Amino acid sequence: MTSPCISAQLPAVQSASLRTTRALQTILLTVVALLPLLPASELPRLPRELDPGSQTYAEQQKLSYLAEPYVSNAPKDLGDGLPVGTLNVPGTSNAIRALLQDDEAGKYSNLDSILLWKDGRLVFEMYNRRGRVNGPHYAMSITKTLTSITLARAIQQGLLSMNDLNKPVISFMPEIDRSKIRRGVETITLRDVLSMKSGLRFPDRNFSRTLGAEYQRQKFFQALFENTEPVGPGKKQYRYTGTDPSMVMMIVDNLAAGTAQEFIAREVAGKIGAVYHWSDQPCGLPKCGAGSSFTARSLLKFGIMLIQGGRYGNEQLLSADYVKLVMSRNEGEGYFYYFHNRHKKAAGRKVHMVSGIGAGGQYMAAFPELNIVAVATAHNKGEIGRPLQAVLEHLVPLFLK
Repeated sequence: MTSPCISAQLPAVQSASLRTTRALQTILLTVVALLPLLPASELPRLPRELDPGSQTYAEQQKLSYLAEPYVSNAPKDLGDGLPVGTLNVPGTSNAIRALLQDDEAGKYSNLDSILLWKDGRLVFEMYNRRGRVNGPHYAMSITKTLTSITLARAIQQGLLSMNDLNKPVISFMPEIDRSKIRRGVETITLRDVLSMKSGLRFPDRNFSRTLGAEYQRQKFFQALFENTEPVGPGKKQYRYTGTDPSMVMMIVDNLAAGTAQEFIAREVAGKIGAVYHWSDQPCGLPKCGAGSSFTARSLLKFGIMLIQGGRYGNEQLLSADYVKLVMSRNEGEGYFYYFHNRHKKAAGRKVHMVSGIGAGGQYMAAFPELNIVAVATAHNKGEIGRPLQAVLEHLVPLFLK
């Protein structure tokens, strides 16, 4: 007998009567759970007149809410290189029912999508509100994580080596006039900036943004290095900033053929068929603190690369040594190489998670011990962790029994 499959569009979340909606959802899910595999309803897509590659943060705010959520535990094969399967382990129906009820109740703060990949296949796909299968969703600080992934691709291509992580960043910027930079800048290594420990400090938080309007690429960093406070050992303390990942992107821009934007399009996003928009900084580089938007399926592919040691499909896209460094627990829990490396609780158990996290509730999370990758997107200004809780409370526990 074919395993049961929940694969349907559910009644509208924004119904005039929440009690009626909940009742209809319960009835529909109960009926569907008893049926054989069903073809999924139509995946929600952007209106035809909208270009996915032009979906900036501002444009995404204009999207209307879906009339009803889409959920499938047998995702469609869209020919995008992402193998699909079916989520049908014991407890699946109850887990999805509870997830939808909690989402409707507002527990997860404007959830837009959840995707789950397990053991080589996409097995769960959900879109609600502004979520669209072909619509890039702003990634916020996952952009920092993707900057790290861009560096890992450059290392794999031989543009620099793992040993180069210990070299001063100015050694990769030949246009920098060392006679004019502040004391200690020459000691800042690539590993320092990947740890948010460059030690650069400026008169005010908008200083670098102001300079970016006046100077391009290496000239921008020349101005930064001339105007920072002196950098000493005591100054190289962790400070979360967009300036440090911008230095990483400047190195890629200088080493790669063409610009950093062209390298990303050709060697990073292009290699996995990502659908995305990535805005530029005033200084001419791609934005690195935030500023990229990717579809949920595209983000999932980046997470899969982590689980698979830098491989995607039949190609080694990222440096295996770099990915090993990212996934390692040797440095304890924290934020390393623009990835959050922590333990989270699911069903009362601790699970190891390596993730990119963005404001508003954006997650690209790999669970290496479970061979799971999850993506969650949302648009909330409150609890950033709530979308992840949807995954930890309802989906991950299915594989902890």
